[in-house]
Parts: sequence; C-alpha cells; structure tokens
Amino acid sequence: MNWDSKKVWKEEVISKQFIKYLKETEVHKLIKDKETQLGVISERDIINWLDKEENEDFWNQEMEHHICEKIIKDDDDYFVGCDYEDFKNAYFFVASLWKTEKGGDLIILEHYH
Repeated sequence: MNWDSKKVWKEEVISKQFIKYLKETEVHKLIKDKETQLGVISERDIINWLDKEENEDFWNQEMEHHICEKIIKDDDDYFVGCDYEDFKNAYFFVASLWKTEKGGDLIILEHYH
C-alpha cells in the first residue's frame, strides 16, 4: 500500500507525515514509550485505535514475532515480501511510523491474516 499518498484519520486528520516502515525491535522500543499511539488497520481500511495503556499487552499477545520486515520499495510504492507461512498462526503486521499533527509518534499496523 502506498501510505505516502494517504492521510491518517481519527475524528480528524491526525497525520499526513509518513516517516518509515519499522523493524520489530523499533516497534517494541516505541511501544515502551507510553505516549506512542497504535492503530490497527485491516482489509477494509478502517483503523481500530488502541488505548495507549493497552500497547504493551497488545505487543505481548499479538505483535511480538509477528512483524513483517520484508518491505520492498519499487519506484513510488512499497510491497510486502512476507508469507503467511513464515509466522505462527498465519498472520503478521506491517508497521509504519507516522508523526501526528501535534508531533507525537503514531504506529499504524497493517494486519495481514
């Protein structure tokens, strides 16, 4: 998905600034910062927002060892290079870092299942 051309919405636009795709260690480090906002997006392009207090539990129960790190850049777009079989229970997340309009960290997790 070409997130560069997207805006991230909550009740209003909260980010237009895509920073980069994240490795698993980067996600975990940012989650330890209690101010990082997480949003999980599925096939319908609807973002489910997590309360910041839920970040660590969500990491432990859902995300750890389920972050796809094979993101391939081709011209102006990115492609996912992971296979479902590479992950326990056949699901994974693609994590991207955004800056909110107020300057905070926002991680969008694209859920592939």
